[in-house]
Amino acid sequence: MFKTNIKVRTYECDSYGHVNNAAFLNYCEVARVELLEKMGYDLDSLKKAGFLLVIVKIEMEYKKPAYANDELEVSVDWIERGKTSAAFEQAIHNCKTNELIALAKIIWVSTDLTGKPIAIPEVLNESYQKVFGNFPAEKIT
Repeated sequence: MFKTNIKVRTYECDSYGHVNNAAFLNYCEVARVELLEKMGYDLDSLKKAGFLLVIVKIEMEYKKPAYANDELEVSVDWIERGKTSAAFEQAIHNCKTNELIALAKIIWVSTDLTGKPIAIPEVLNESYQKVFGNFPAEKIT
């Protein structure tokens, strides 16, 4: 599991004074990008390796509000994998109270550079295992 911290900025808050729902999607994206960077990948290196990871579905549950200047911990855990698709679970917690703020399930597909689904590249599997050790059992997503 990968974790990173994000401080809520005032412009991410709505007229109710709490973080706008759409901002949570950005927090999840930041954590996924940092996860890939920790594994040694960025967009250019994915393209050079001949594949992309495309988000095809996001399910988000909002549990508690977050406010300006809150410090949030955003985690990414690879929970399922199939032949071409897989799922991450992402949790957002308030660092001060440890309360669960939001929970998301992200479904992604490995594609070639033209957008055609391909088997999840073994180099990606190996990179994840090397950095994080654990790996989800194969499961249809």
